[in-house]
Amino acid sequence: MRERLEDAVNIGPALAHDLRAIGVTDLESLRALGADEAWVRMHAAGGHDCLSSLLALEGAVRGVPWMRISADDRDALAAAARAKLAAAAAAALA
Repeated sequence: MRERLEDAVNIGPALAHDLRAIGVTDLESLRALGADEAWVRMHAAGGHDCLSSLLALEGAVRGVPWMRISADDRDALAAAARAKLAAAAAAALA
């Protein structure tokens, strides 16, 4: 049986709703997609798009509270997600 999104660490009902809106229906599908890609898709769909949501998603993928993610990992994750957003914006303008 697949693990429900709401049963994962860091994911509450609102974040689970936004994940389902982009086609992520369970923790396995979130792990397969990756936290950063899920966050970028939520951003594009107008869902939870703050960096706190990104960290929550990464913590859920790792199975740890987001505050246990090292500062270096948090910074790298945020930089990668911002780069994906910039690339998507540039592609949309082209």
